[in-house]
Amino acid sequence: MGGSSRYDRRIDVDAEHLAEARDFRELAAALRDQHDGTIPDRQLAWQVAGVLSAAAGELANGRALPLELRRSVRGVAGALRDALGA
Repeated sequence: MGGSSRYDRRIDVDAEHLAEARDFRELAAALRDQHDGTIPDRQLAWQVAGVLSAAAGELANGRALPLELRRSVRGVAGALRDALGA
């Protein structure tokens, strides 16, 4: 194979990527533990938490997220931080 898959490319896992992954994981945990109904639909809340957890796993393991996906996940994380008061 030509190594064109993003899973074949590695990036250095620096402190910035690890911090972002940790932030996404913390938001996912807060979302799963929410009791104030930040996202009233529980199934939707768990799905959003799953996206954050998956993005965190990719970053923490040295795999770059596609740019638009990373921007979207960061946007979701920012909106959740605001909604959760975090």
